[in-house]
Amino acid sequence: MSDVALFVHSTGVGPFMWNKLLVDLPAGIAPLTPTNRGYSLPDLIPRGQAVSVADEVAHLKAQIPAGTTGVHLGGHSYGGLVALTLALDPDVPLKSIWLYEPVLFGALRPLVDSLPADAAQQVREFTEQPDRFLNASTGGQDAWLENFVDYWNQPGMWASMSDKAKDMARLVGWKMFQEVRMVFEEPLPFDAYRLQVPMTLVRGERTQPPAREMVRQLAAVNPHARVVELQGQGHMGVVGAPDAVRPTLQAHWAAQGLTPAA
Repeated sequence: MSDVALFVHSTGVGPFMWNKLLVDLPAGIAPLTPTNRGYSLPDLIPRGQAVSVADEVAHLKAQIPAGTTGVHLGGHSYGGLVALTLALDPDVPLKSIWLYEPVLFGALRPLVDSLPADAAQQVREFTEQPDRFLNASTGGQDAWLENFVDYWNQPGMWASMSDKAKDMARLVGWKMFQEVRMVFEEPLPFDAYRLQVPMTLVRGERTQPPAREMVRQLAAVNPHARVVELQGQGHMGVVGAPDAVRPTLQAHWAAQGLTPAA
């Protein structure tokens, strides 16, 4: 069996986000981009049902083919939290990890008093004003979706989306809320994510302050990690600007002595 590059998609999108990134993979590595829980019609999560990071990890772990010799993990945003959690599983033959702005608000919250002012302000706002993101009664509904989409993109993004795109978000809105709840409630302290494998951490120059700090904190406990800041990009650069992001993944392979398949 070959190694796999298992890449976990983020909130509100799908495996398609990796189509332009997981190209020219090194010899012996096969792409594996499963759909997260709650993003396929047979697996929609009913409103009111809770989902945990452990549930997500079990679902994705089950997609790894028997006999896989090694796993290179990747993830974006919420997918980064899932990838980090999966990386801690001793049954996973982890070989490397590449992350674009993994979101771990729960790990950042205890550090709020030591954060730069802009990041601290947002972390306090989100935790002290639960109606913004953490109110289960409104989670996944239109006002919540607008807050979420506009925060990670830009003001007015939700309003500019097509009706079809909005309807797709509404369909998975409750799972999206569950993912946001998870990134606030379920991450371990940053110290728990020390990994002894090659690691690349990518952030956008124009990202939100807490995302910048999450990358910084992960790098502090993984001093071997390669940190890359992409000029002109924000949190969603991995979706909106794959051509700018792809070189970071190519460099990730090259740093391990891995070369594209002929």
